[in-house]
Amino acid sequence: MRYSIIGLLVGILLGIAPVFIIHTGFVLTPLWYGSLQKIQAIEPASVDYEKMSFAVTTDNGYHYIGANGVVHKFISAADAFVKPTSDGKFYITYKKIGNEIAMYNAVNEFFWKLPSTEYPYISPDGSIIILLTADGSSARIADFNGNVYPNDELNGQFTTAIAFSQKGSFAGIGFIDGRYYICNNKGQIIYKGTSPSSTVVKGMAIDDTGSYALIHCGNSSRDYMVGITIAGKKSFTYELSAPHYVKTSMAINTYGKALFLDFEKLLEIDIKGKDVTPYAIIKKRYGQSQISVSNDIFMISYPANAGGSVWYVWQWGKGKIYSREFIEEPFLDNSLSGSVVLLRGQDMLACFVYQQ
Repeated sequence: MRYSIIGLLVGILLGIAPVFIIHTGFVLTPLWYGSLQKIQAIEPASVDYEKMSFAVTTDNGYHYIGANGVVHKFISAADAFVKPTSDGKFYITYKKIGNEIAMYNAVNEFFWKLPSTEYPYISPDGSIIILLTADGSSARIADFNGNVYPNDELNGQFTTAIAFSQKGSFAGIGFIDGRYYICNNKGQIIYKGTSPSSTVVKGMAIDDTGSYALIHCGNSSRDYMVGITIAGKKSFTYELSAPHYVKTSMAINTYGKALFLDFEKLLEIDIKGKDVTPYAIIKKRYGQSQISVSNDIFMISYPANAGGSVWYVWQWGKGKIYSREFIEEPFLDNSLSGSVVLLRGQDMLACFVYQQ
């Protein structure tokens, strides 16, 4: 019954196609919708978006699916864990208790194997793999070709935040003692700092050019954002209205424009201008959230305080241009590839394309 309700809800949404937002010239068009439980039954879109793809993960692997809705294959690795790139074209395998990490592409061609007992985190494009020690106190960087670049500075008391730029060429690592580092795919540190009063680093975001970063940090009584212009080694600090006890979401574009998801507000941040502007939104509750960005368009999804989940399409400097509540979804994630966005709930999958 629950899935029937979700299908009806999404069907109504997709039945009104395209969705026009006239005053901005923004057009949002549904491509397809379906269920994770019946992913092979998705009716593909008639338009060809085959160059774009997504990885839809499950407990034992992932579906490699085209943006047009065609499911190419399901990839698993027997008794090993699998971590794919965001487009599903590459993946690494590892064991919870093991001594090696290997990389393959989506047609199962073997790329390389590394001797390692560390826990791997792979960037969206596979160009950076962070190898984190079991105690969370230090990390090494590996690149797409399996080259490992140790750096003695990448250490702290305990790792509390790992982040990648959206396309994946830069990585951030933050620690409980307030230290944080931003690296390129050669393991070189391009920026490092310490949070205000050496508070816990709770989250990080980096733009795709490695020019800007946003650090979320704090303790049980006070939280801060630190906006960073990396090349100029400049930063500013903004105090939030209340502390976040679990991770929240943020994203930055290549012009230094960022969004930060607060409790009842969405904060627009101009890192170059050192300016923060709050906007009222539907109040969020603790849980999984996501902000993705392409140019000045941001996709925001999060669980609502009153129940269900919320999806916003936001244009930086102009505000909300579309929103939708999904009352049956306890969480809602989004993945953005160019102008195509994939929404995923507990079972629901829905794909849209936009034009400006």
